[in-house]
Amino acid sequence: MKKCLLALVLFMLVFSGYSKDPEGKTFLLIFNKSELKQYQTSTDYIELSLMNIFTTKSFSGNSDAAILVQVPYEGIDRCQLGDLFVRVNQHRTASLNEIAFQIIDLDESKSTFQSLLASYEARNAKTKKANKALKANPNP
Repeated sequence: MKKCLLALVLFMLVFSGYSKDPEGKTFLLIFNKSELKQYQTSTDYIELSLMNIFTTKSFSGNSDAAILVQVPYEGIDRCQLGDLFVRVNQHRTASLNEIAFQIIDLDESKSTFQSLLASYEARNAKTKKANKALKANPNP
């Protein structure tokens, strides 16, 4: 009975590791509104090409138009996403590189931000420690 229970627990642990979905990546596609007007399209229209493949959310308003794209796997980078062809309008298809003003990998930006913040905090802590030592032992 113990061997069977142990085998069941081991089986569940092994397959739970394989069944987890990878975390994926998040990209921000920024579009120039005047170029979208020139192409006679909108982020909502471009999003239609992406929403069958990825989880998306389009934004437009007073600032630049944008689409937030969540890719379910980590193996794609912004260049590969940019090579993806989407329908721009009824008569034209183009790659995202052609029509997007900028493609930003938010996960890469987040890790860069985290490393910069850690570096700043370490430098700040070192400065505070040096200042504290100077206050404790003032020179005559």
